[in-house]
Amino acid sequence: MYKRKIFHKAIIGTFMAFSPLLYAKGVPLSEANITKLNQTVTIFKTRSNIRVIDGVDEGKYYFLQLSVKKGGRFKTVNAFLDKESGAVYVGHRYDKNGIKMAFPKTDKAIATIKEGISFSYGNGKKELYIVTDPECPYCKTFEKQAQHKLGNYTVHIILYPLSFHKKSPAMVEWIMQGKDDTEKKERMEAVMVNNSQDYEAFIDKKNQIFQYTDSIKIKVEKAAKAAKALGATGTPSVYDESYHKMPWKSLLVSKQPVTQKIDNNKTSLKH
Repeated sequence: MYKRKIFHKAIIGTFMAFSPLLYAKGVPLSEANITKLNQTVTIFKTRSNIRVIDGVDEGKYYFLQLSVKKGGRFKTVNAFLDKESGAVYVGHRYDKNGIKMAFPKTDKAIATIKEGISFSYGNGKKELYIVTDPECPYCKTFEKQAQHKLGNYTVHIILYPLSFHKKSPAMVEWIMQGKDDTEKKERMEAVMVNNSQDYEAFIDKKNQIFQYTDSIKIKVEKAAKAAKALGATGTPSVYDESYHKMPWKSLLVSKQPVTQKIDNNKTSLKH
């Protein structure tokens, strides 16, 4: 009775699940299963602002990823659906060492992320996914400070213009019209690092809603889906090769130089 009451109210409460193995027995839900949950589970059926977008069958419960719309914005949250009671809990999942576990990326989610890459650069052994908006001031700060610090990575850029940045679509259009990945990177740096205004040629002076060219519109839509699959809720958002979010400021920390003594008792920096 208590669990059923939780279920009929909103998704409230926090639930912490501890798992000894990293999704060892989890079976990714098919599109048909996800659709069925949205159509049959009362809280998803009656609340159009809450949708199941991905999930894993863990036996006695489903580990779900939900898209929740609030105040005109979408937020991705993890939830657990008890198969027996129908109760839905929102919360985090932790491994046996108490480390919070990210939602597992299914083959479909990984394919969506790969298809949504705007362009890539670098040839480092480690991969990095950066969701960025060229008009975002924090993204600009990151790009400026990250110059020459990502040499160990192959960097995948996902351009994600936020709705309240009115110049961003034109910036994205101009960047994506680069003939190859090298030129796209150069254009992104021109806008975000060097404050280039070349994109303004694409802005309609009559203040009409910006219209992408057909081919770039498709790429922008795929990039938005990739950002959603990664779970990005803002920009910049940075993810490692396992699609786990990481603090972008951690990439900007320079390695501590090694000091070496020289004859005159002064020190020189050895990089």
